[in-house]
Order: sequence, then C-alpha cells, then structure tokens
Amino acid sequence: MKLKIQSLNIGIKNKKDDAVCFEIPRGSKTSIVSTKNKFAAAPIIFNKKNIKNIKPRYLFINSGNANACTGKEGYSNLKKYAKKLSGKLNCEDNEILFFSTGIIGEQLPISKILNSIDKHKFPFNSSLSSASRAIMTTDKFPKIVQKRIKILDQEIKIQGICKGAGMIEPNMATMLAFVFIDVAVKQRFLRKLLMDCISETFNKISVDGDMSTNDSVVLVSTGENNKIDMSKTINQNRLKRELLITFKDLSLMIIKDGEGATKILEVDVKNALSPSQAKKLCYAIANSNLVKTAIYGEDPNWGRIIAKIGSVENIDFDVKKVKLYLNKILVFKSGIATSDAKSSKLKKSMKQRNIIISLSLGAGEKGSSIITADLTKKYVHINSAYTS
Repeated sequence: MKLKIQSLNIGIKNKKDDAVCFEIPRGSKTSIVSTKNKFAAAPIIFNKKNIKNIKPRYLFINSGNANACTGKEGYSNLKKYAKKLSGKLNCEDNEILFFSTGIIGEQLPISKILNSIDKHKFPFNSSLSSASRAIMTTDKFPKIVQKRIKILDQEIKIQGICKGAGMIEPNMATMLAFVFIDVAVKQRFLRKLLMDCISETFNKISVDGDMSTNDSVVLVSTGENNKIDMSKTINQNRLKRELLITFKDLSLMIIKDGEGATKILEVDVKNALSPSQAKKLCYAIANSNLVKTAIYGEDPNWGRIIAKIGSVENIDFDVKKVKLYLNKILVFKSGIATSDAKSSKLKKSMKQRNIIISLSLGAGEKGSSIITADLTKKYVHINSAYTS
C-alpha cells in the first residue's frame, strides 16, 4: 500500500507546509472518532454531517488555525474551501473529511487558502514524513509509525501519523491521528477496532487536563489486501493486537513530546470498588499540578499524592488499607509513611525518565491506569506565548 499524499502550504503559516491531503482508495472503509467538546470546531461539525451517508475519498488537514469558535463565518469559510478543493480533486465537497489544529477563535485566511488551492496541482507525490510535519503545531518532532505484519503469510502494512503535545485529555486530545491498514475488513469490525484501540491508548493519556475542540482519530481500511479471511476470530485478534501496539506507540509519542515534558508518568490505581472510581482517581492524580511539578523537580513528595487522593469525593475506601508505591517502592501504608519514604533509593529512582505511581485502595478488585507527563517551566513558557 503506497499512500497517496500531498503536503502543501495554504497560507496559514509562513513559507512552510501547513496542510496535507490524503487520497482514500475507492472501496475503502473509514471510521472516525472526534472530540466530545461542546465547542467542537467547524470541521468536526462538517464531518459528522457527512460521514454517516458518504464514503470519504479524501482527508484534508490544516495546521496553524483550529477554525473553532469562529461561528457562521468559520463554517462558511470551510464550505468555501471545501468547494474549491472538491473542484480540484474532481469529487463532491462532502466526500472530503476536514481536520484543523492550531489557534482557537481566529478566522481562516480564506482568500489565501482559496488562492493556494486554486494554484496547486495535487500530484500526490509527498511522503508520510512531510505529512506528519505539515500537521505539527507545538510538537517538537513528527510522529510516525510504519510497519509490516503477517497474517496467514500475507503481508499487511500499517501506517500512521499523529500530532499533539499539549491540551491532551480524554476523551482524546489536542491531537489528530490518521492510521491506514491495507487489509479488507467490514465496516462494523473497523469501528470496533477503532473504539477498542482508542479506549486503551488515546483515551488513557493526559498532559494537562484540557480537552481540545478539534481532536479526531481516523482509521482507514483500504482493502487492497483482500486475500485474508477477516471474518475469522484468529485473524481479527492478530490484527487487533498489532493495531493496538501502533496506537500505543503513537499515543506515547504525544506524552513524550508533552510541551516541555521531561518525565513520563504512569498512574496505576488498583483494588478500587469500581472501574469508574479507579478512573476518577487516576485523572485526579495525573492532572494535579502539585503532583506534576513534584515529578518535574524529582521530589518524592508522596504527601501531595495522598492529599489529592483524600480530596476526591465519592470514592469508597478505608484510609488504613491504602498502599502507595513510587517506582515500585512502598512509601505509605496503614495511614503512615514507611521506612523507605525518605530513603536514598527512592530519591535516586526519581531521576528516571519513567516514573510510576501505584495505588492500592484495598476496597475491591477494579482498576484503571493513565499515562501523563510532568509540568515544567518550559510548558508554562510555551503556552503563555502560544498566540504570539
């Protein structure tokens, strides 16, 4: 499967690509999940109107401008360049799915966009690497996965890109992700694949607790390899395992990029009374500025974690049964600190790139986990200077 890709400049950024177009082969299946933010951007609204009834033929992504909170003018601008683009690509405007990322609340430079699209020839000779760079905003590096797997001796390609560094919070993030597989699957199974993979990856990461207006994840099955019987459970499971790894790799790249992040923090809550309570505690810890700054300072300040746990309402547990581990070292038990809570071993472990907070509530058998990043001086600088 050779993806047909075109990167280009449409006038949002100065002298570098700020858009990319993917051609979807005819006969492909496409599934998409987008943000639940009530202020969803114009492209999200446009896509939801069309994806149910139309088989998409193109994906068009721009960076530098989110086209969110732009009202009727923003939606009208999207329709204008959808019409212009569909004319160039010889398709209907509702056969294109649109995605935007960038600054919220600014109108698109629509005259520049229309002029650029009009002049461009769309030879579709760009690379996955150039596509990944074209959709970057505050990202420090492009995020790409390309691999080949085998099912019944048949080779399958999995290719994907994503962008995202800040404003990362389930459901999903200030992130866009596009993954392509060249095996033929049914629409219902494709949807299940996407939902299952997202629930274990993109919906289990957090950088700063803010949900974007623009997040979307797209999974495309091109159907170019139709020699494998994907109705068989063994083949479905093999594909799902590999696709899950791909999604995990992409989501982890976002955390590593996390706008100034120096640490990757895994929060694991066990022995909760219910999955929802475990999840609630995970997010409370992961999004605590006090916890995140302590991690950045390599300070094993377990007291901040305990204080956060105790402040979360409607969580059932006995404080004397709670156990807290930092990097697999028991620091809190039976309501008090352990002998290792101030150990040199613990302090040394905080210098690691990967930090693990493990919490056992002793209340039940349910659990949840999340991956996040520390909160650094650089994060503050990036986000305080972003619009300038």
